[in-house]
Amino acid sequence: MGRGENRTGPVRWRGILVLSLPWAIVVLLLISSPLLSRISGPVSLVPSPLPGLTNTHPCPSVQPLVQECPPPPPPSLPPPQQPPLFELYHARERQLPQHNLAAPFPDGNHAKYLWVDNHGFSFGWGNYMQEMLLNAYLAYAADRAYVFDNYTWMRDGPEVVPWPVNGRLIPARIPLSAFISGPLVGDRMPSSSPRAAAISQEWYHQVCPESERVVLDTRTIQDTFAAPPTAKQIIERWTMELHNLTSRCVELSKTSPRLFHDELIGTDRVLDIFPSLSASPILQNFSWSPLIFGEFLANSHHFLPSSFNFTSHTLLAAILDTELPIPGLLVLHVRRGDYEIWCPEAVANGLAFTGFNRFPQLSDKSPAPNALSRCLPSIQDIANKVRDVVSDQHAAGLPPLTRVYVMTNAKNDWLASLAEALRAIQIWKDGIGTSRELSLSWEGRHVSQTVDMVVAQRAEVFVGNGFSSLTSNIVMLRMHNPKLDPRNIRFW
Repeated sequence: MGRGENRTGPVRWRGILVLSLPWAIVVLLLISSPLLSRISGPVSLVPSPLPGLTNTHPCPSVQPLVQECPPPPPPSLPPPQQPPLFELYHARERQLPQHNLAAPFPDGNHAKYLWVDNHGFSFGWGNYMQEMLLNAYLAYAADRAYVFDNYTWMRDGPEVVPWPVNGRLIPARIPLSAFISGPLVGDRMPSSSPRAAAISQEWYHQVCPESERVVLDTRTIQDTFAAPPTAKQIIERWTMELHNLTSRCVELSKTSPRLFHDELIGTDRVLDIFPSLSASPILQNFSWSPLIFGEFLANSHHFLPSSFNFTSHTLLAAILDTELPIPGLLVLHVRRGDYEIWCPEAVANGLAFTGFNRFPQLSDKSPAPNALSRCLPSIQDIANKVRDVVSDQHAAGLPPLTRVYVMTNAKNDWLASLAEALRAIQIWKDGIGTSRELSLSWEGRHVSQTVDMVVAQRAEVFVGNGFSSLTSNIVMLRMHNPKLDPRNIRFW
């Protein structure tokens, strides 16, 4: 063997090991996940494409172990037009141990359920997540197992539907466990809160025949409030009502109004529930799915400082500890696309900052008088705000911000102009990155907003859009994190 071969061999293998590291961690996460570890039956563990490496490879999530995944197409071919159906995630959810009437206390025949059949659908993940958290907290407060459903674009019909904006095919229903982990999606409640674990709506409909269900019209309670109630008032009133019911199977009627609708979540009336929600397992034990952590790791070079040392300990901490701030990172939530039409209408109708974006501790308040530029900031508006943030950081004697990450749905040419304006502000030692630059797996592309959320909730400084429910969820998670300063939450 020649001298050159001796030198290049180890280098090549080091490269392979580095590129394989994200998948190794994903496998470890899958194996150690409470959701997976409690599966009683055999489930295929053939993975979807490696994030960042083979994201054009249309290998399905579930397939017989004896079947090999076909080779990836040549790089010149477009990505698969058919979206993933997340079969492996559905399979895991169906095999949760509490999906067994013989399961020990507090599950099985001992459990009481709350199915929110009137939950919202056909809107973005930000809106869906807000309502889901409050519905789950209501079930928790009422000592009932939460019945979780898919993230739903279409409740019925085909598995694949066209996105109304551009006709791109999307999954009509994505299992919740593709986004998150924790009690919301069937993980055990902590021993300090011995309640029945959440179940899927499929299992609920299997074990709760119509004859045994108590179906409640939300108007019977909501219409008794003399004034628009706060989230806390709704929780307290409905908890009392649900505690009075002995039936195992209780659901909110599909045809009745939602309890936690936009008119509530979009106002400061949602704020009074935060202390109890934050102290509950719903948020205390909330986390992201192995898929999301894997996508985060595969793209970590867009978020982490260049000086970050990937030892085995810090690597796991970087993935799993969502309360660990990323030093030097400034995340900007820049919403374009549909907001170019929606913002002028919203401002004309007098809409203000939504929900958790109204915490009194936050420094940037009401959008008036320049509401439109706060909802749809121009490149100059964004640059001015970033200058203010950089100046405030310096005035506080804090280390300089070294990297900018823009979570966005803006087009590439617009982003190129924005990046140029950001570069003119200061030297970003670790660079400027955007959502458009992420290398995502076949499945990861359909949960990409959640990857952005993981980054934003851990940024040293976050500048969000006060009108956005996605920003509102990030703000909620940051306010829940004692390691972050509320003063580092800003709005356009």
